[in-house]
Amino acid sequence: MSRTLFAYIFKDLFRIFMMASGAMAGIMSFGGLLRPLTREGLDAGQVARMLTYFGPAMTTYSFPVAALFATAVVYGRLAADNELTACKAGGMSLLSFTVAGPALVLGLVVAIASLLFLCFIVPASTLKVEQVIYSNLAKMVESRIERTHRIEMPQSTIFAQEAHVIPPGPDTPPGQQQVELIGPEIISDERDPHDRTLHIPKEFYTATRAYVYIDPMAGGQAMNVTIRLTGGFKFPRRFQGATNAGVAETWYGPTEFPSPIKEDVKFMNVFRLKELYDDLSKSRKIQTVVGDFVKTGERQFFVADLMRDLRGPSRQTVFRFDNDNSYTLGTDDPKVAVFDMKGEIIFPYPPAKPAALKPGTNPDSVSVDRPVIFRQQKKGQGTLVVRAASVTVHVRPRVADGMADVSVDLRDCLQTMESVGAAAEPVRREKFTQQFSVPLGEEARELPKKDIAYFQTPAAKDFGNQELLEHEKVTVINQIIAESNGRASFAISCLILVMAGCALGMMFRSGNFLTAFAVSFVPAMMSITLIIAGQRTAGNVPTHFNGHNNTLQLGLTLIWAGNAVNLILAICLLWKLGRR
Repeated sequence: MSRTLFAYIFKDLFRIFMMASGAMAGIMSFGGLLRPLTREGLDAGQVARMLTYFGPAMTTYSFPVAALFATAVVYGRLAADNELTACKAGGMSLLSFTVAGPALVLGLVVAIASLLFLCFIVPASTLKVEQVIYSNLAKMVESRIERTHRIEMPQSTIFAQEAHVIPPGPDTPPGQQQVELIGPEIISDERDPHDRTLHIPKEFYTATRAYVYIDPMAGGQAMNVTIRLTGGFKFPRRFQGATNAGVAETWYGPTEFPSPIKEDVKFMNVFRLKELYDDLSKSRKIQTVVGDFVKTGERQFFVADLMRDLRGPSRQTVFRFDNDNSYTLGTDDPKVAVFDMKGEIIFPYPPAKPAALKPGTNPDSVSVDRPVIFRQQKKGQGTLVVRAASVTVHVRPRVADGMADVSVDLRDCLQTMESVGAAAEPVRREKFTQQFSVPLGEEARELPKKDIAYFQTPAAKDFGNQELLEHEKVTVINQIIAESNGRASFAISCLILVMAGCALGMMFRSGNFLTAFAVSFVPAMMSITLIIAGQRTAGNVPTHFNGHNNTLQLGLTLIWAGNAVNLILAICLLWKLGRR
């Protein structure tokens, strides 16, 4: 008798649970489509794939409500039909394993299934959804231009009146996506060295049309974006020493654009979370911040070596490629001061202005002080000598191969080619630029091998914002802890809500679906809402983090508060039933 009754109740519970879970998962899947559908402009294929990948996640998220709903319906119907009264008349307690046991078993099964799904299946399916959304980047660009007329990119912003996706043709490279922009304007910017959140406009590009070429890179973590502008104009924010000109056609980029799929703990299974918690250097967020430290440090080491040479007894520095080819930069005037202007070497400073010429005066006949000497020595080609009024040396380290790209910009120059026993007549040039790559020093090449702790020491203080690095570390740790606790709390809530639903169904004595839904909705939503709020709170670390305003504790409190309230409610209700 007891086994038959147990199977009878459990079968009814499982049937109602599966029906409720399927219905709610379907509704939530279509609800999840609304935002990407209206914001990104998905096509039919993307919608079909997203519905497929939404299934596991939305089914899991429906488990607590469906379990509570099923127990409230089944036990409410048993009470309304006086079947529970018959059980009591037969000597069975309402809290016996035969009567309440099916709810307990359902709760345990749902809790275990929920935990397994949340730890392994849901992260993978959620990541698939994001990949589907951003698989058609050209369509996404078109949609955003049509809605907001702007696209944010690293160190630049694109404005346009219209955008049209260009279908791939026979000459289109594999994987490349193309978009045509009508009436575009590109504003390139640079970050303030003292405030990374502040972007300062640097150059402006305008054109009648632009063509955007999006090429995914290996690994899928980034892409190259190249823009071809036709019929436009380029001008700088600061005109001093800069160039502005009309352009029939110019290219902007390629710019490495990070993947729009951000690093998020909700995409990680439990093993990945453990791996990241043990080694924060594997976090893309941390790698980005540390990468800025490395680039700045390499630039500072390289510039420091150049400054030491230029201020030394010889007053020159040599960029040597091999034994036969080299560049030499220096000055023959010991009074010329050399300055390091935030990673750029300038001397003299301020740069000498070109002399004002009277009408009809030959510029070459005017005497100009040119203390800068640049020599280019190539085997078998003589020596190119350029004397200039001023020079600016730009340095851009390449972390990947331990090299540095150097650009030497000379102003107001006299250029001469010297051969053995002869020298050509000097030629005046307004500007002379030479670009080349040289190896970084040993100290600079060691920087990428340093661990995170080194960049938080006083030795690396000038390489970047150490407060930002600490903030990112705390944020990643908080998110990992909050996500792990949130998954566990969500799974446990299934068991707690099942027992609460069992007691509520017996007490309300109604098998009506609307009544059961009303009874089950409030505690389930309270638990889910507090878990989500706790995860967001824990991961929202204050910008100015000082170690005393960590939000982790408050986040964990919220994550478990809903379960605590529902557990107290379930215990009180079950105790009251036991007293009957």
